Amino acid sequence: MTMLGPFPVAKALERLSARAPVLKLVGDAADLVTALNQQPRVSPAAYVTSAELGRAVKYTGPVAQQNCDVTLRVVLFVKNYAQQATGSGARHELDSLVIPQVRAALFGWAPNDVFDSLHFQAGRDEPYAAGWLVSQQVFGTNYRMSQQVMP
Repeated sequence: MTMLGPFPVAKALERLSARAPVLKLVGDAADLVTALNQQPRVSPAAYVTSAELGRAVKYTGPVAQQNCDVTLRVVLFVKNYAQQATGSGARHELDSLVIPQVRAALFGWAPNDVFDSLHFQAGRDEPYAAGWLVSQQVFGTNYRMSQQVMP
């Protein structure tokens, strides 16, 4: 199947909504900075963004082919009033409930047969502030674009 991208974030949102019931809000954002700046009204919440990076173009006769790496970022927000001063209540909820469900929903899944299955790349915490623990779960996949080159 020929695909020119981009990664279908809407399918990842559907998957998280269906398979990670602990999340009270699953949304998307225009970019990572926007996702990180959200102030959700409910907790736990997730905002999903993606980024793509193309590799070198290769030609097979009149067909141009390019592999593209995709980074899918799930920005998680957890507010927990237990031990709010240190954030340990939010940390416990994130580690014991939220992250396991997010990983179970996305790890090994692909939105269609064009993409390799998602694999875990990294977890990253943002500064704890105002009772909110914000953390990213980063997944990767890739796909190949191909198209006949027009003279």
